[in-house]
Amino acid sequence: MSRKSPSSITLRPNLRCLQVYPVAGTKRTIEELQTVGMRLSKEQAVNLARVLLAASQDWTEMEVTAYRGKARTSDGTFHVTVTTAAG
Repeated sequence: MSRKSPSSITLRPNLRCLQVYPVAGTKRTIEELQTVGMRLSKEQAVNLARVLLAASQDWTEMEVTAYRGKARTSDGTFHVTVTTAAG
């Protein structure tokens, strides 16, 4: 096995999730909804955790956004982003 340095680690910024809750088209209004959620596969959870851990080294605040409007047609997953507005 060849040796590698930490600089060889790559992050996959294209984050996905299996489902975003509440699902689009729910009959309840925003005022009635008290929670939001995402269903992740094991691989998706590890990828999100890696991105959050790496980002937390430089960012003091992070926002995780899941787009529930339309699933990707090839695999039915939803787009997830990690961003910051703080320095």
